[in-house]
Amino acid sequence: MSEQAQARDDQRYRVEAVTRAVRLLKELRKGPLPLAEIAANAEVPANFAAHALETLARNGLARAQGETRGLGETWGLGLSWLKIADARSRQIDLRELALPIMRHMRDEVDETVILCVRRGLRRVNIDYVESTQAIRRVTQHGYESPLHIGAAGRALLCGLSEDEVGDYFAQATSSTARDAKLLQVATYIQELSGVRTKGYAQVSGEMTPDTAAVSAPVFDHTAQVIGALTISAPSDRFMPQLEASCIATIKKGAMDLSLMLGYSPA
Repeated sequence: MSEQAQARDDQRYRVEAVTRAVRLLKELRKGPLPLAEIAANAEVPANFAAHALETLARNGLARAQGETRGLGETWGLGLSWLKIADARSRQIDLRELALPIMRHMRDEVDETVILCVRRGLRRVNIDYVESTQAIRRVTQHGYESPLHIGAAGRALLCGLSEDEVGDYFAQATSSTARDAKLLQVATYIQELSGVRTKGYAQVSGEMTPDTAAVSAPVFDHTAQVIGALTISAPSDRFMPQLEASCIATIKKGAMDLSLMLGYSPA
């Protein structure tokens, strides 16, 4: 065999080894499993799986669990993935990931789509895609409002516990949020429970008298709420058909973005 042919074979082998290792890692994501089951599901030889997992374990990417050895040995993901996930999350530009999804959402319902995040006791619009219609909801980059006001506020706060929501309101009573319709805390907490159950918040006339909005939380790989996507429209256009379309679109858009950020609904 020529040196060139040997090099090609070596390259194919390395690529195949990487492909097999990736399949093993995908199986490890499902939870601790016996070596034999991991190898079978990944469609790789058991001896390759054993050697590959040992190599991954030396780098903290896989971890043997329990006392059993051999094909019955149980394996799961290693703790180094936490560091990798944390580093990746710091590299992600939320706006860059969200913009194509937001454009698609706008095209689905032709209403303004807004991306916002929490900043202390405030929420801030960090990007938006406007409706093409003459009469539409208009916003701007950097627009701020008290955190709890509007559908987006409820989507951002739905990830907090009751105690954390109570702490927010306690702080808000002595802050600039005080002038923005503080609601009954118990009622608000009940609303947040509904947001968690339904997957979205819906408000009409709270930000401005002539607008309606639906909003859904965006989750990261740790299942924390890190943002909210909102569809906002003039109230007189927000009839049942458009309302249903906006709800379906906002839930799908927020979930698509969450999945891109590594969120696992399970």
